[in-house]
Amino acid sequence: MAKPSDTEDWDERKDRIIGLGERSFRKSYYPQLRENLDRLERFRTLLDRTTDCVVLVALPEGTISDANAALGILVGEPTDALIGRPFVSLGLGDAADVLETLRRETGDKAESGDIPAHSDVTEFHRDGGSIWLDLSYRLAVLDGRNYGVIVGRDVTERKLAQEMADALLAEKEALLDNALVGIAMARQRKIVSCNRRFEEIFGYPPGGLIGKSSRVLYASDEDFKALGAEAYACMNLGRNYSATHLMARADGSTFWGELAGRSIDPARPDEGSIWIFSDITERKQAEDRAEFLSYHDALTGLPNQSLLKDRLQQAVAFSHSTGTKLALMVIDLDRFKTINDFLGHNAGDRLLVEVAGRLSRHMRSTDTLSRQGGDEFNLLLTNLAEPDAIVTFLGELMEGVQEPFRVEGQELTVSASVGIAIYPEDGVDFETLLKKADMAMYQAKDAGRNAYRFFNQEMNEDAVEQITMHAGLWRALEAGQFVLYFQPLFEIPSGRLIGAEALIRWNHPDLGLVSPGRFIPVAEESGLIVQIGDWVLQEACREAMKWRGAGHPELVVAVNLSAVQFKRGDIEQSIARALEETGLDPEHLELELTESILIRDSENVLSSVKQLKHMGIKLSIDDFGTGYSSLSYLKRFEVDKLKIDQTFVRDLMDNTEDAAIVRAIVQMAHSLGLRTIAEGVESQRVLDVLRGYGCDEVQGFHCGRPMPADAFMEFIAGRR
Repeated sequence: MAKPSDTEDWDERKDRIIGLGERSFRKSYYPQLRENLDRLERFRTLLDRTTDCVVLVALPEGTISDANAALGILVGEPTDALIGRPFVSLGLGDAADVLETLRRETGDKAESGDIPAHSDVTEFHRDGGSIWLDLSYRLAVLDGRNYGVIVGRDVTERKLAQEMADALLAEKEALLDNALVGIAMARQRKIVSCNRRFEEIFGYPPGGLIGKSSRVLYASDEDFKALGAEAYACMNLGRNYSATHLMARADGSTFWGELAGRSIDPARPDEGSIWIFSDITERKQAEDRAEFLSYHDALTGLPNQSLLKDRLQQAVAFSHSTGTKLALMVIDLDRFKTINDFLGHNAGDRLLVEVAGRLSRHMRSTDTLSRQGGDEFNLLLTNLAEPDAIVTFLGELMEGVQEPFRVEGQELTVSASVGIAIYPEDGVDFETLLKKADMAMYQAKDAGRNAYRFFNQEMNEDAVEQITMHAGLWRALEAGQFVLYFQPLFEIPSGRLIGAEALIRWNHPDLGLVSPGRFIPVAEESGLIVQIGDWVLQEACREAMKWRGAGHPELVVAVNLSAVQFKRGDIEQSIARALEETGLDPEHLELELTESILIRDSENVLSSVKQLKHMGIKLSIDDFGTGYSSLSYLKRFEVDKLKIDQTFVRDLMDNTEDAAIVRAIVQMAHSLGLRTIAEGVESQRVLDVLRGYGCDEVQGFHCGRPMPADAFMEFIAGRR
């Protein structure tokens, strides 16, 4: 502060500085005065020594009342020369705004003591250069007068350092935002920052991911938890983590991402980790395609020999543990070279693709169809209980191949020669089975093509038997070799006989009595099942009328229908004709349909079923529980009864799963207003359990074996 002049009267100095009157001065306050003066001098020295500029501005005038030495040094003038000058003349930033702010606060705020502090960083130009000052200012009231206390600190180095830091940060942000990979920082599995590419990859707007849980990056909770546990376990050990995973975008779509993460502090990876993401969908698709082609045929997309061999080895291991069999087939198209030469390779390739599609439609999910090149295919059938079942399958397969193809405007018909080898009889490894199946295929070619041969001689003999049966079925119809057996049906609660199921047998002149399991598949394959089915309906209705004439009008006859009858025959007319010719009331005829009948070509079948129901005929589902898992067809088809398959009934006492299935079927049927009948009941204990479950009807050896028509008439007469 400015020192008082030496000529100033002591009394004036005393009164101005201390505010003591003559009276007080005379009361021996001189020691206190000296102490205050010394203190003031020390404070003056302190202000002059500090590097911060300090200035006291009178308000509202805006003139400088006092200043320290640092201000004079800053502006390049003696401090005393600054006293009384307008503050704005110093050129310290927006001095007018500073004064205006202070003047506004000289009213109520000054009186209330609620005086805020202000701060601005401003540039001060000096000697062709400039420095940056941090101006702090605040209103002060001294002896009832208003002043502005303004302190200026040189923050040039700090300002330059900040600008440098900002520039570096801007460069880093520019580098991050223009990086080709997504980069993010996570804390407690929440995204605290990320670059623009990261937002683009995941489909979020700028800033849209900040603060969100990283769960939004994953397709499911399971993926989020599993990957997190794996990643943080790795980073806990101080390692970098990397993986390829299916990620989720903001719109719910998924993509393949390659991610790499590293913790900032290995001891606390949850508290901070850096992640790098890349969208590798195209690369992954290319890799998958390359891998696919290494195990698949490029033309048809079917497995190649390498994949077939691998699957056969797995199937062999499974068959060995379960005691089942498997079949390896070689399927070679007959005279394919002629088609290829005539229409060209493009048409030949198109035909091969069509054939592959036809063959695939006959397969189960556990089977494998493979193309080995040219016009040769391999087919692996797994989990076979008995190889005999292959014969029926082969008939359907070869029939499907022979249906005309339409290729490039041409209608083409092809056939196939098939060779079959069976595990374990013909071999236990891929090479042996393939070799023997190939040999069998050539045997089929030598037999005139459009044929199949088993490598095992016994199975060849069985195939011959099937062929013999095929030819004999025509003669059987003409010669009246078919007979009907009847198995009694009982109502469980009352024990009352309610009817019988008609079961066909073939009284073959050489083979003896042949069960339907041996000849029905051949009849279905050949289409003769339609004529045989008509005969069964006629005979069953005729026998039921005999029961009625013997005093049993309440008995119902149940007849099984084949899917082929629906597909190839006029089933409604056939049934109507049988009822009309025999005179049987429709309510005494019950038709048993398999689930496959209701599922295949369901619209046409539904129309037929509705007509049959309109006629008053009862309908039941045969072998229920062994077919389709979807039960939606029960809503559409107005069936009356569910027949529980004997595979569930036979082990009812020893198998808790079978018991649960039977109980569930009964409960479900009753909830839908349907009756239930259990087949294959062979003991009183099983019958008692079924009674406890609420099953309505029963058939089986315990109640009555299948018997010829005359024997059944004696059976019902005896029960009277």
